[in-house]
Amino acid sequence: MPEAAGDESTGIEVAASLWSVPAERQHAAAAELADHGLRRMHWDMTDGRFARAGGFSADGARELSAGLGLAAEAHIMARSSSREVDAWTDFCDLVIVHAESADWQKAVDRIVRRGCEPGLALSAMTPASVVPEGMTALCMSITPGEAGSAFDPAVIDKIRALRESSDRRVGVDGGVTRDIAARVADAGASWVAVGNDLVGTGGLQRWADLLRGRRARTGS
Repeated sequence: MPEAAGDESTGIEVAASLWSVPAERQHAAAAELADHGLRRMHWDMTDGRFARAGGFSADGARELSAGLGLAAEAHIMARSSSREVDAWTDFCDLVIVHAESADWQKAVDRIVRRGCEPGLALSAMTPASVVPEGMTALCMSITPGEAGSAFDPAVIDKIRALRESSDRRVGVDGGVTRDIAARVADAGASWVAVGNDLVGTGGLQRWADLLRGRRARTGS
């Protein structure tokens, strides 16, 4: 798995999502995060059918990531994923497609052929058992595309199941706050994709320890 903000001593890594940040503020928000230690962006793409319209184009995400020297991962929310992956593999080192996508295996094979690491995202009702052994997994803790929703604690059991079944990296996406980051780290999560709690008011102060590579602790 590519490196995100933090290091092996943190217990959890951070990838920032700008889904809820207005377009005119995205560059400034990402630049401020980078100045405080962020090293990875999490870019969401939707087809407007699998999840509500929103997210980013590959061209816009590529330009912003490269301009700030940030690593990038893509989270593709589409009914047909294989037709979407090429533009993202051009600049991301991790491309995640959904297990509920009609052609996720074809998409994963294409990601690998294009020299990129694949990941498989799981919506709330999708069991951990569908993820192939050793494959990176991203657990959704909200409905895909519904940024700002509350974190579903049921995802904790799924994280544990994924880590216990195979030596893999497990991420969490949706409704993650600073305190929740410590909880999912304790369950075995490797990284979190964070939006509102990081880019909103006071976010840089709440997340400063993890952005600088310190250990995630409950109540810290």
